[in-house]
Amino acid sequence: MRLAISVMLSLAAFWSNSVLAQGYSDEYNKCLNTSYGEIETVKKCVDKELKNQEKILNKAYKGYINKNVVNQSSIEQQHKLWLNRVDQKCYFKVTSTYMAVKQSKCVLEMTMERTYYYQAK
Repeated sequence: MRLAISVMLSLAAFWSNSVLAQGYSDEYNKCLNTSYGEIETVKKCVDKELKNQEKILNKAYKGYINKNVVNQSSIEQQHKLWLNRVDQKCYFKVTSTYMAVKQSKCVLEMTMERTYYYQAK
């Protein structure tokens, strides 16, 4: 029983990480690998990747709406709720460079997850 639970948790963790890992650009990975942990450099890497991922999200969102014209208003409402959820989950009142990176990474991951959602539908 313990083995089955361990395997299931491992697979769930692997799947969630692999979904996100598929979407990161080579440029982003290279940028992070050469940042040497400097917060300002990491922030620039994350912000640039977020901008690219937002373009991909918008394209997937528009494609999803075009495939589901009948449910367009419902999809738009769900997307607005998702944006509110991103604000609630990722934006903190603490202002520091470290927290800015953490916030950007949170938004990046949620954006990639949402893009996957639209592409999988």
